[in-house]
Amino acid sequence: MTAVGPATRVHWVDALFARLVLSREPRYFEDGWGPSALLDELTRPPPGAAPPSLGDVALGLPAREGRLCVQEGQCTSPAIGPELPQACWTMRFQILLPSGAGPRPPMCVLLAGSGDQAYSLRRPLGAALARHGVGTLLPEQPYCGRRRPPAQRGAAVRTVADLLLMLRAASLEAIALSRWLLARGHDKVCLSGYSLGGSLAAHAAAQSALPLAVVPVAAAHALDAVFREGVLQEMADWEALGSGGGPREARRRLLEVLGAASITALPPLADPRRAILLHAAEDGFVPPSSTLRLAEHWRGAELRPLRGGHVSAFFTGRRATARAILDALARL
Repeated sequence: MTAVGPATRVHWVDALFARLVLSREPRYFEDGWGPSALLDELTRPPPGAAPPSLGDVALGLPAREGRLCVQEGQCTSPAIGPELPQACWTMRFQILLPSGAGPRPPMCVLLAGSGDQAYSLRRPLGAALARHGVGTLLPEQPYCGRRRPPAQRGAAVRTVADLLLMLRAASLEAIALSRWLLARGHDKVCLSGYSLGGSLAAHAAAQSALPLAVVPVAAAHALDAVFREGVLQEMADWEALGSGGGPREARRRLLEVLGAASITALPPLADPRRAILLHAAEDGFVPPSSTLRLAEHWRGAELRPLRGGHVSAFFTGRRATARAILDALARL
């Protein structure tokens, strides 16, 4: 195990995986910051507005896959605006329903992490929840998979503004999908996700007045934590960001900009008892202290540890994650 900071021990798989990623993947923010006015807007708390909702939703025919009933859906994103790339305008998602649980079981909206460009990494957790009678909705997030802008390589967004646009759009979409599920008759809905997906789930829950459960897993309270302390600090293209003042000034400004979009800048949850946060004790990507800051902000939420690091806990912590989602749904 290696150390990132004085109080953080990093699982060896995280350290190895980080070296692999840094040697192969494109850097984030290759085109720099993006428009200054847009950055200023995106770092302010979202203005009070009507809750986002979905328009017409097109659902494909359900297909049986073992004990699951699988259905594809798509609709226009409620986050469309002039700044959001056109490739992101169409929302796509997959619904996994447990066979024999009836048409309107409790549901979990399971948001994707940065490396999840489709549905495959989340489907095993969906299958585990289905065994307990809980359905899952898997959104394809903005800037990911088929919603990736043509110039973007992999998960690495081109500008800092793009990262914040993705954060805001994915949060609005998660709220709108939750409203849609409740309106369809699913009486219990939970938001969850791993890593970036967990942060998105927390952002959405903090901005919604809906009676939702929320289970962020290995989630940062703010995106600056990954670039401040994690083993992926060098994922940013510091030269592109520092063209006006050098890498040191670029690092300071990036941490300031991303820190301003913190979940802790939003009001605490109205009922934090519906929140269960999970963190990996040896997480090298998202410092455990970042999840602890979110738990402190959501005073009254439950905090549960996972063994291992960021990469290993994604696989070994699946049962504990399913248990937390079931427990959170039971509190609604």
